[in-house]
Amino acid sequence: MEGASGGVLIGRSAALLNVLDKARRIAQSDADVLIEAESGTGKELLARYIHAHSPRRSQPFVAVNCSAVPETLLESELFGHVRGAFTGATGNQRGKFELANGGTLLLDEIGEMPLALQPKLLRVLQEREFDPLGSARPVHTDIRIVATTNRALFRLVEENVFRADLFYRLNVIPLTLSPLRDRKEDIPELAMYFLGKFANRGAVGLSPAFLDGLALHDWPGNVRELANFMRRVSALATTGEIGHEYLELLREQRPARAEAGIAVGLSLREAEKRLLEATLRATAGNRTRTAELLGVSLRTIRNKIRDYGLPPCPNPRNDGACRGSRRRFA
Repeated sequence: MEGASGGVLIGRSAALLNVLDKARRIAQSDADVLIEAESGTGKELLARYIHAHSPRRSQPFVAVNCSAVPETLLESELFGHVRGAFTGATGNQRGKFELANGGTLLLDEIGEMPLALQPKLLRVLQEREFDPLGSARPVHTDIRIVATTNRALFRLVEENVFRADLFYRLNVIPLTLSPLRDRKEDIPELAMYFLGKFANRGAVGLSPAFLDGLALHDWPGNVRELANFMRRVSALATTGEIGHEYLELLREQRPARAEAGIAVGLSLREAEKRLLEATLRATAGNRTRTAELLGVSLRTIRNKIRDYGLPPCPNPRNDGACRGSRRRFA
């Protein structure tokens, strides 16, 4: 088991140990890092691991999720603003680049950064200085940048939604976290870790049959899905050892298949709208999960909801799911 400030990266698979070894070695430099991996694999934990093993470990680690902050507020969130920069700016506010001075800045889901903001980010990467909104006086910052993405940035470059020069500037040291389905030897240790973390009653162990069943699952949600599953099992278990009967909960955990009602002759626009509506219903309005199921970005889901005039939350009785869809697993 490998520890990192703010969380843990657990496992003994060659894939995980290799990436941790590489992370420890590159942590000693100030080179920027790009982590590409599926959702739920622990990208932020790896970023924190790099920070914890670097000479900057005693300085701030600051994270900003580029997909969770509204596009209209992201520039101020990153670069800060001065009083009067826009309506409602009643005072000066420092941005994440300034708050992370001396330490590490995590740009989570960098692929969701609006195209209009990318030149300003490129300037920070190259010159380590930026202009807060409304200010003509540049601010210098001494930071190390770690960027993460659950989508291949090179594909976004080909789609003209991500700048090629920014991609090559970020891609100084690329790291990849393997999905859980490719390192199933880590599952028993992870499952025991989550059992110890979540169990609040008599469950003290996992049967071999239960562990065998976990290995047969493909874990599309990766470690996040396993953690959520073990939380559910731990809440329900009352015996000393959790047996194979609890594997039934895995089938219940899978989202319902969306019935979009798409017929031959339907326009592409209407078909897309129906599929989006059905998937949102199936996920109880969770936009992050909807984006994962449809293979698009969270920002695309938000834009499509707006373009099609869909309600912000398709399930008013479960509005918490809509609000909760912006939260991320670290």
